[in-house]
Amino acid sequence: MLADYLTQYGYFAIAIGAFLEGETILLLAGYAAEQGIFDLRVVMPLGFVGAFAGDQFWFYLARHHGSQWLARRPDLLAKATTAKRLIERHATLFILSFRFIIGLRNLGAVAVALSDVTTRRFIVLNALAALLWSILVIGAGYLFGEAAAAMLVRLEGVEKQLLAIGGLLAGAAIASILLRRWLMAKLK
Repeated sequence: MLADYLTQYGYFAIAIGAFLEGETILLLAGYAAEQGIFDLRVVMPLGFVGAFAGDQFWFYLARHHGSQWLARRPDLLAKATTAKRLIERHATLFILSFRFIIGLRNLGAVAVALSDVTTRRFIVLNALAALLWSILVIGAGYLFGEAAAAMLVRLEGVEKQLLAIGGLLAGAAIASILLRRWLMAKLK
């Protein structure tokens, strides 16, 4: 489905995809650039700008309205307070890494916005992280997309789904274990 959006909407789909979601659309865009469908010199800045703008959007939204929302959710207040302390102690590491943890990209920007991290600091670190992330993800699609596509052609429909589910579960499990160990070490 995302490949269809890329084909239909072109560069606009790359920018919007990076703003909203990120990884999948940028992997596909990198592969499409390798195939000559898109210009890599355009895909790279679009991926960066979309990712940066998306995180900035969530940051500003949470900075201006997050406390009010959190005040209406007392069940989350204790967790938010713990997360806030952790983020404030390790803000640089958190900002540089949250986009690399599946499921934490948009929430990471919200969490930082609710902390005492300055807007200026977030902008600078977010720009660095978005640049690195977009280069790595688009580059992976560009370099390894051909091999992945060739492998998927050989697999049947159910096998593709099982492989995708297995890969997602393995990646999520590894990320979850690493994040949990890191958080537990920092909370001690």
